Amino acid sequence: MNELHSKEFNDFVAVQLKDKAKSNLAVYKSRYKVFTKRFPKRNIRDIPDNLLIDVICEATFDNDYPANTRAGLLMLVILLKRFYNIPHKELQLFRVENDLQVQIQTQERKKLQQKEVGKYSIADLKTHMLDVYNKKDYTAYIINYILIHYGVRNQDLNVILTADKSLMNEENNYLFVKNGSVVEYIRNHYKTHKHYGNKTYAIRDKRFMTSVKKLLANGTKYLLHKQNGEPLTDTSLFHRIQTYTLDGLGEGDYFKIIIAEYDSNVDMLEHYESSRGTKLSTIIENYAVNK
Repeated sequence: MNELHSKEFNDFVAVQLKDKAKSNLAVYKSRYKVFTKRFPKRNIRDIPDNLLIDVICEATFDNDYPANTRAGLLMLVILLKRFYNIPHKELQLFRVENDLQVQIQTQERKKLQQKEVGKYSIADLKTHMLDVYNKKDYTAYIINYILIHYGVRNQDLNVILTADKSLMNEENNYLFVKNGSVVEYIRNHYKTHKHYGNKTYAIRDKRFMTSVKKLLANGTKYLLHKQNGEPLTDTSLFHRIQTYTLDGLGEGDYFKIIIAEYDSNVDMLEHYESSRGTKLSTIIENYAVNK
């Protein structure tokens, strides 16, 4: 970004993103750059609404579900104009239209997802989990066990393995071998941590215990790591995790399979609401493909 845009953007995010996750900054910046490419010599807040809408439509034209992508770009410029006290009626009206398209496209996406994940069951996921254990792929077993039993996100699998409590802090996620009889899955770093706080689960599954101990015995510190043993970045987790899952499914796919099977089981839905750290209404809206 040039000096003009840097000042506008930095002043905006200094207030807008105060006390929010650092990852939000990268999202805002990537969206902001969509507009700066078109208007390199003007503040984006001064661009007429109709021209901003043109940019948004062109930038999302080739998306499979453009309304969802448009929603993010719209939110940015609406917040930007609001921050600088600039009227933006056309943007507001366009957002109303776009929100309707989001609902329509969400239903279309769910129908496609139902076809894809509908051929899988939780039993299939568990069979795969046992298969990788029998092949002594202990990393894969741990990942599949956590995804199936706790429905977590990719970031939540960025864990440190340890049997030494003195090495732990409240910033990282851990698999802590406690007294040799239980593994505590401790989550201090995950998407909704500010709302739900730290989470700890005692896991007594014998295969899980064996898997963690085997990896520790081999000198593994980070469950998911680079060739040099250092941890992966959060952005690299998605593709690595898919190398361990059934048919390369993502964590979101696993969660949809689980929620589809438990969609009438209130107790299990509440369990995953708590373990994932996501409101039940959000789970139903985004992951219940049968709805």
